[in-house]
Amino acid sequence: MRRCCSEVQALPGSRGAQWSRKETPRVSGAKEYVFPRSEKYPVFYHNENSSAIYIGGEGKLYYYDFATYENHTEDFPVKNEGQCMMPGSLEDNKNYLTLVEKYGDGMLVCGTGACAPTCWNLTQRKERTSWDGRGIAPFTPDSNTLVVVDGHDIYSTIKKSQQNGKIPRFRRVRGGGELYTSDTVMQNPQFVKATTLRHEEPHQDKIYYFFREDNPDKSPEAPRNISRVAQLCKEDKGGTSSLSASKWTTFLKASLICVDPVTKGNFNWLQDVFFVPASNWRHSKVYGLFTNTWGSSAVCVYSFGDIDNVFRTSRLKGYNGPNPEIKPGQCVSSGQHTPSETFKIADSHPEVEDRVEPLSPTKSPLFHNKHRYQKIGVHEVSAGDGRRYNVLYLATDKGSIHKIVELPDGVQNIMELQVFPKKDPIQSMILDHKRAVLYIGSTDKVVEIPMDMCRVYRNNCDSCLLARDPYCGWFNGSCQSVYLNREVRQNLNLEPWQGKCQNGDIKEDDFQTITVVPFSRYYLNCPIESHYATYNWYHNNSLIKTCNTTHPQQDCFHFIQNVSHIHYGRYVCVSEEDGFRQALVKEHLVNQLRFMSQKGQATVTFGSWLQLLLMVVLVELFH
Repeated sequence: MRRCCSEVQALPGSRGAQWSRKETPRVSGAKEYVFPRSEKYPVFYHNENSSAIYIGGEGKLYYYDFATYENHTEDFPVKNEGQCMMPGSLEDNKNYLTLVEKYGDGMLVCGTGACAPTCWNLTQRKERTSWDGRGIAPFTPDSNTLVVVDGHDIYSTIKKSQQNGKIPRFRRVRGGGELYTSDTVMQNPQFVKATTLRHEEPHQDKIYYFFREDNPDKSPEAPRNISRVAQLCKEDKGGTSSLSASKWTTFLKASLICVDPVTKGNFNWLQDVFFVPASNWRHSKVYGLFTNTWGSSAVCVYSFGDIDNVFRTSRLKGYNGPNPEIKPGQCVSSGQHTPSETFKIADSHPEVEDRVEPLSPTKSPLFHNKHRYQKIGVHEVSAGDGRRYNVLYLATDKGSIHKIVELPDGVQNIMELQVFPKKDPIQSMILDHKRAVLYIGSTDKVVEIPMDMCRVYRNNCDSCLLARDPYCGWFNGSCQSVYLNREVRQNLNLEPWQGKCQNGDIKEDDFQTITVVPFSRYYLNCPIESHYATYNWYHNNSLIKTCNTTHPQQDCFHFIQNVSHIHYGRYVCVSEEDGFRQALVKEHLVNQLRFMSQKGQATVTFGSWLQLLLMVVLVELFH
């Protein structure tokens, strides 16, 4: 184990979801825990409002507390030779922990057990008797698995037998009676995420799960995959016949639509979802992260009220007969079974005609851009103005995270976090809402990052306000967190921000003196802090270069290929955004030879004098 300051770099941003600001100071407060060894299939668990994290690896469970630095490891070795019928590799004969969750008064830990899935209950780090984990842990590490622990109920998409079970199903494996979905209601599903939702009456409580499946329309212009949401009643008792007794009888599915109305671009590949609960379940939201064939991403937001309405009111696709008294998908009173006639109709026509559309008035995505995102998280923050803002955290395929805020005038990408310098894939992203902390996991480490990273902004009032970060504001000469001071000055609405800070015009303060040898090459480098600002290089008050920030460049360079007397003098890089001007770089280039002669040399060898004299002659000749 190693603990130290993290190498996380923050690249703060400004308006728009396409780009983010660029700056590279170390994030204050970031910490990391490096695993004793690299883990090929790590799983992560964090309890809300705590500073600790659990990591399940190959035969080991790691525990680390970022506040106290307490850490320990529990071993879960394979206790026999395993039960792999046809082991494909040595990987199969290991015990990969695949689930770490809170369960009852302790922790539930499950692993592959060398093709003998096993679960353990841990209480205060004491191992209890192990039990059969089939259906909760896979036989071998498998990416198409989904497990939901809801109190004492456990739902899973994991097959229970090595011999069969090739068709993926959604199961209830513990709690009420065991149920599974019919083999015909989904076509090669790839499961994404699931949640349970409490309704006004307990028998109306639902399970919703999100997945992708093969498109039954095989025409060339049709997308290969369709994104879906499915519903199930939590109190489903199964059918009344021998063929349906162990099947979910309330299954229905609907298509999720995420289309840009302007370009007609269809984002049909659901990558991840994040649930934002509300006191009224109808107002609870789903933030869906989609990609398309070209690698672009979009975020579409849906309400559970709209999803429920689609399932309750839509006709079944392909069904033209009369509706039975108990409609397909309808939850029945506690203790009752879905009528056989209702189940038969739903089982043969599991899809509803109406599609679930985004929540916005235009039915359009919240935003879309050319980045390839893989994970999404949403955090609600109360800003200094008393209003609440949603901040999205989106993990890219290059080991970085974009921090995007929903504002009255649209979304803005305000920061990019390069979490792993080597662009290692992000395996997990967990949000601690109460502590406002992110936990980002890879195969080698977990990084704890505070959401209020106010020190990364250039420490002046205008830069702090221009960032439009709801976590940060200006107070008493510094950019501060709203969690430390509610009286900070911010600019998060549509009001003009000019005048909230003192004039930011350039002042004639000291330049950095740079000595440059004649005939050499020299780069002037100005950091791009906002892709919505204008960047200009000035030489002795004359404009010499303007950088185009519509492309994702990191810096504004001015290259002098062959330095001569005309290139010496004062250079200033100026950024301008919303009327605010500031000098980011101020350099005074001087001739190194003349600089040395003016300063005088106390001890110079005869050879050095000859070299200096030769250079002076050459300079004068070329002048």
